[in-house]
Amino acid sequence: MRSMGRGGQKQAAGRETTVPQVFYADGEQASTPVVRAVLQQLGLEVIHFDSAKACLDSLMTRKCHLLISNARRPAAEAVDLLAGARGMTPPVPVVVLVDHGDIQAAVRVMKGGAVDCLERPPQREHLARAVEAALCASDRNRLPLQDSLTPAEKQVLSLVLQGHTTTETARLLHRSARTIEVHRAHIMRKLRVSSMVDLVRIAAALGLLDT
Repeated sequence: MRSMGRGGQKQAAGRETTVPQVFYADGEQASTPVVRAVLQQLGLEVIHFDSAKACLDSLMTRKCHLLISNARRPAAEAVDLLAGARGMTPPVPVVVLVDHGDIQAAVRVMKGGAVDCLERPPQREHLARAVEAALCASDRNRLPLQDSLTPAEKQVLSLVLQGHTTTETARLLHRSARTIEVHRAHIMRKLRVSSMVDLVRIAAALGLLDT
């Protein structure tokens, strides 16, 4: 694991990497040894910040595949980070660490859009699973549609996002309703969503709502 150092300063300039970059906002430092050990074990690139504000400022201008928030006040600082992460396209997944037994903070950050919430100090295996699952979600959100959907499926998706029913879509594309249903099922499977609300959310993240 290569750390960028405090405040997110760059390491070797001009070097490109395909290793996922993890932003780690560290305000409550008692959990840092566990977090660093897990990220090192997973071989991830880590950019370390002393505060939620410094992390949020950098989040707006630099590539980030996963954000881990270990803020001193998770119910406040972590929510600000969540808002910044969700404002990006595609949104950055966020894992938040909260104090042991702090249910109110856990509820607030999950409602704010965190992909996972762990008590601190986190157990290594729990944190590793949360990080891996969040990075999978990040990969899915970055996946270009042209690499996953067929041209016919893209047509169907466009009409679905415009609010057309299966019957209307079938009529517009001169296909049977059954064919459209199959296309919709394939779209849901490929984008890994289980409801129309999730489909709209992913489409918004990918900038497709105006297509």
